[in-house]
Amino acid sequence: MGSASVASKRAVTRAQILDATVEAIGREGVAGIRIDAVAAAAGVSPGLIYYHFANRQALVRAGLVEALERYTSQSRSPGGRDSVAHLVDELQRHIGLPEDGGEGRGRVRTAAMEAAVFDPELLPALVHSTQLWEASVARLIERARGEGGDPVEVAGVAEALTAIADGLRQRVLSGTLARDEARRMVATIVPVLLAGPAG
Repeated sequence: MGSASVASKRAVTRAQILDATVEAIGREGVAGIRIDAVAAAAGVSPGLIYYHFANRQALVRAGLVEALERYTSQSRSPGGRDSVAHLVDELQRHIGLPEDGGEGRGRVRTAAMEAAVFDPELLPALVHSTQLWEASVARLIERARGEGGDPVEVAGVAEALTAIADGLRQRVLSGTLARDEARRMVATIVPVLLAGPAG
């Protein structure tokens, strides 16, 4: 087998392991990651995981980085919805609402935020993911308001909405806030912040 084939096989195996890790993080969070379970889900031996990743922490870190990249880029098209409804829907999906894969997205971001407190190597991926998400929300705000707004103010509203969504997600996932109440809060706060400061 040539060196290109070996490198390709290694890349495929690593991708399978990361896929299984991302799925496990989305289902169970970081605490639920077990090498043997990830190996079984990826169809590889635990030893092969240690070949690609030095330890469990390295596997978790790589899984979180991969998951942040995947989930940040998964925005849906507005379809027939108006731009405000689309913005509300995207924020609800980020929190983990409705049940269309949003729950896994929410768990991944929560896991990354928690892990970054103790693992500073995750911070660049988390900052990048946050910047991409804020930029996406800013574009949705511009569409909802119409073009021509103050970019600094739009960025500030995007930052506020994403920070609110992060806090609501924490409460929903911890069971301290009902999903329906979080949905109502998002639907209520978006029009208020879109209206801008009272003049």
